[in-house]
Order: sequence, then structure tokens, then C-alpha cells
Amino acid sequence: MAKYRHAKGPGFLKVFIIILIVLVSLGIIGGAAYAVYHFTADKEPEIIETTAPTETQPPATVDEPATEPPTEDPQAQYTNLATDYMSNMTDDEKIYQMLVVTPEALTGVDVATVAGDATKEALKDFPVGGIYYSAQNFEDGKQAKDLVNKSQSYSKTPMFIAVTDEGGENSPVANKLESSNQFEETIYQKEGAQAVEAYAGSIATKLKKLGININLAPNANLDGENAFSTDAKTVVDLTSSAIKGFNANGVIPAVKLFPVGADSDKTLDELKEAQLTAFAQAIDNGADAIVMSSAKATAIEDVPAFMSSKVVTDTLINEYKFNGLVLSPMLTDSALSDTYTADDIVTKSINAGVNVFVCPSDVEEYTKAIKTALENKTITQEQIDNSVVKILALKYKYGIIPVPATPTPSEISNEATQVTVTEAVE
Repeated sequence: MAKYRHAKGPGFLKVFIIILIVLVSLGIIGGAAYAVYHFTADKEPEIIETTAPTETQPPATVDEPATEPPTEDPQAQYTNLATDYMSNMTDDEKIYQMLVVTPEALTGVDVATVAGDATKEALKDFPVGGIYYSAQNFEDGKQAKDLVNKSQSYSKTPMFIAVTDEGGENSPVANKLESSNQFEETIYQKEGAQAVEAYAGSIATKLKKLGININLAPNANLDGENAFSTDAKTVVDLTSSAIKGFNANGVIPAVKLFPVGADSDKTLDELKEAQLTAFAQAIDNGADAIVMSSAKATAIEDVPAFMSSKVVTDTLINEYKFNGLVLSPMLTDSALSDTYTADDIVTKSINAGVNVFVCPSDVEEYTKAIKTALENKTITQEQIDNSVVKILALKYKYGIIPVPATPTPSEISNEATQVTVTEAVE
């Protein structure tokens, strides 16, 4: 029987060597990895130092003294408001602003004691600058207030509401309303200037409650029917005190009658020495309105004073530096209407420097006369406009026409924000 030899498998020694080689290799690889790890871990990272940029400081400034913002001249403000207001008026409305008329001339009634449809329609057709009331128009306080307030409410542009109340016996309105206050010479002599101011203030308070805003008083003349005194110092003090009393209580004093209360042949230099001292003082004290005289200062010019450019423009406006409202005398005076036509009065007085016609007997006649003078170029539109600006400015000053409220900074900011938002939405 044949014998077979079995093939030998790998020997034990060979297997052992292979395993040993594998283990050594693993050890070498592990040691290398361990060395690399510790080499990188033990090495401190390099720190790069950086310097933060320095902040640039603004140059030192020298403190400047604080300055107050410039304040607007109140009169300039009123003039600007008046100019804006006038820009929306028609030429006819401008002309009517120059007329202060009686309620009878306005409505055509014999005596006006109520204001109803006739007054309303008349003011629509003739939007005059003011109404002048006398004692015949007043019965008592309630009726007078109702008459004035209703008439005012019918006017598109707020009106001058005028009376003549000089105090004492020359107070037909105050006497009719049972007011005994006065600021005449006897009070001045007994109680002094402060008492006169207080009395004038009391009269003004009563007038203001009725809606009356302008008084053709005080009388600053040394002669004439209603002069308070022939002593210049007395008239100066009395006039100044009365003006303060009226102004403090919201009524415009219209000082009268410039330059003389009765015809006079005194020269201008002679008038300045005494007759005109009260007017000069009134102007220095800020008088807003002066009523011209219908009397003649013959040594200056032989025509009624309000129709003389030498009296109004050369003397009152230029020499005495009066920038206020110049009113005519009462044009109901028959001595004027018998001698001069409405055309004569209008042309000469406007060219002389008059701004307001007081109590023309016929509203339409005077309106037509002004229009005719404009057409004939005997007066100019500039003269009309200058007068109307003065009228409206004075109404603003005394609150007759309300001054528009000035928006606060927050209101302006809110308005600007609203505009921005609206624009963004659009």
C-alpha cells in the first residue's frame, strides 16, 4: 500500500515573525503620532500685537458769547400782515376801507338804533372801514352792545367802531349810558395826571365792553370850542394821561385837531411854541392816530388844514415824524360841503396825506370821487394802497383783526413730519 505525505502548513516561527512585524509597525506609527501631537501642543502660539487706532480729537474751540436772536419789530409784523391781507382785496374793497361812516349814511334811515337786514345788505354793498356812532344811536348799554356787535358781525373785514367821548360835558355817549367819568381840566387841577389817566381808562373800559374800539379824543388844542385849557402844560399833561388810559384798555385814541381848533393866523414857529406841544408829546408817546382840523392855519396855507400838504405831509408827517393813521375831520360840517365838492376834498386831502375820511355825508358820492380821481390820475393807486395798509395794520395792532397764531416748534416739526410721510406714501 502506497504511503502519502501530507503538505506542511506555515511554521510557527514564521507566524510569530509576521505578528511581531505588525506590532512593531503599529508602535512606530503610534509613537510618531504621539510625538507630533506633543510638538504642536507644547508650542505657544505666536501673538501679534496690534495697536488700536487713536481717536482723532476735534480742535479746541473758544466759547463765543451767547447772542439773543433778533426780534422782529412789531409794527413791521403788523405791516406785513396788512400787506398780505390787502393782496386778497378788490380795488373797490380797498377804497371802502378808507371810509368811516355814520349808520344813517350807510343804511339811509333817519336814526339807526338796531342792526338788521338793512345794515347787513348795506355792508355787503359798501364794505366800509368803520362806523361812527353818536348819542342818538344809543338807548342803553344792552341795546348799544347789540347794535355794535351785530353790525360788526355783518362786515367781511372787521371795522373801526368809532365814537367821540372827551370826558365830562363833552361825553355824549358816556352820559347817555350813565357814565360820569371824565378827564377834563378840572379833574386834572384837583387830582393830577394819574387821576386823569384812571378816568380815561374807565371810559375806555366801558366803550370796549360795547365793542367800540376807537375814540376821537382827546382834544389837544389850546383853542376851539372843546379845548380843555388854554395853558400848554395842562393840555400836554392831560393829553398824555388820557392816551395812556385809553391805550391800556384797548381803545385807540385819535388825538385831535391838528394843528389848530379854530382858524389861526399864527406862523408855524408860533404854533410850535405852545399850540403844537401836546401833539409833539403825543407823537413821542406813540400816538397811533391823529384827526386833522377843518380850520385853517392861514400863515401856513389858506385852506382847511386836512387839505393842505404843507400842514399834513410837510409838518405832521415829515417834521413831526408821525407814521400813524391820519384822519379827516367830520365831513358832515356844512362849512365844508357848502364850499368844496367831494371831488375837491378827496383829491386835495389824499394828496395832502390823509388816510381816512370820517363821516362823509354820502358814501356813494365819496366812493365815486375816489374812483374818478384814480381814473383822472390826480391820485395814484399807490396812495390808496399805502392808506389801506396803515388802516389794516392798526386793526391788527389793536386786535380788531385777529393776528394769526404762530405755530410752536413742535407743531412745525409735526407738520414737516406729516409732509414727509405723505410724500413717502405718495
